[in-house]
Amino acid sequence: MKIQIAQVQHLNDICEVLKVLDTEKRTFSDKKQNLFFISKQWCYVAMESGKAEGVIVLEPTEGSYNIYTLVSKKKGVGKLLVNLAIDICRKNSIPKLWCWSLARYEAGGFYKKMGFSESFLLQKQWDSEDCYFFGKLINMDSKVSYNNIEEY
Repeated sequence: MKIQIAQVQHLNDICEVLKVLDTEKRTFSDKKQNLFFISKQWCYVAMESGKAEGVIVLEPTEGSYNIYTLVSKKKGVGKLLVNLAIDICRKNSIPKLWCWSLARYEAGGFYKKMGFSESFLLQKQWDSEDCYFFGKLINMDSKVSYNNIEEY
């Protein structure tokens, strides 16, 4: 598995992976939006045997990072991508990682396993759907576990 900062040549693969998040009101697989994330270097892609197996978009937001999107197609890839996000937070002295997730995605167990301690339900919060907020304080005393992204 190779995780790297996404490049323009990954755009179609990224959009295909993100299709599972699309709702009636939101299109996470939108090429223009994902091209913007790639241009900002906020998008990371997990590649294996030339195929995209996962995508994470980390949006810097007011002294924290927001996991804007996270999708994995293969067991264990989501964990690798979140660990990458945690390491990026440490490397950049960012004390908090957080995300929103629509209740329909049933992601609570995953985020709890990943050490996200804040969790609360916001009813009819996002496009009139229930969603959860998950937050994790980053331990800055821990060492960054990678020298470059491709080590994951």
